Amino acid sequence: MAEAAHAQWQVYRGNGHILTEQVLYKRDQRIFPGRSWSYADVLYTIVGNKITTGSMGSEFDLVFTCKNGKLYSGRGMYSSEIAYTFANGKIYKGDSTFPLDVLYNVKDGVIYTGDQAFTLDAMYVITGTYTDVDIFAILLSLELIS
Repeated sequence: MAEAAHAQWQVYRGNGHILTEQVLYKRDQRIFPGRSWSYADVLYTIVGNKITTGSMGSEFDLVFTCKNGKLYSGRGMYSSEIAYTFANGKIYKGDSTFPLDVLYNVKDGVIYTGDQAFTLDAMYVITGTYTDVDIFAILLSLELIS
């Protein structure tokens, strides 16, 4: 778990690893756009299993909490607050694992739309170590979920 807390990753457009195609990266639990190093540009901060807006990581900026592969709005105490589910490498809408509710899937660090995993259909590729919370933060940062 300590390794996951310090995990760093990069996200590239398509299925490549070209620096000019880098769209996000994580450093010090903060998610930066592109290749920016400015803390003013931080999109989200991950604090444990919580995702906050901006670079401070304050409870006042809390937008989502991840528990057991489910992304809850705010602090997330009730099943009605489940916005997304991550199970078996797939992102589902709401508290569901029904095949028709699949929005995205992540296979070997590559993000695809829906249930497909054809190489040419790769939307983004993630390099480095990531967790369930990171997957949700990546999708939020890319505005693939909200």
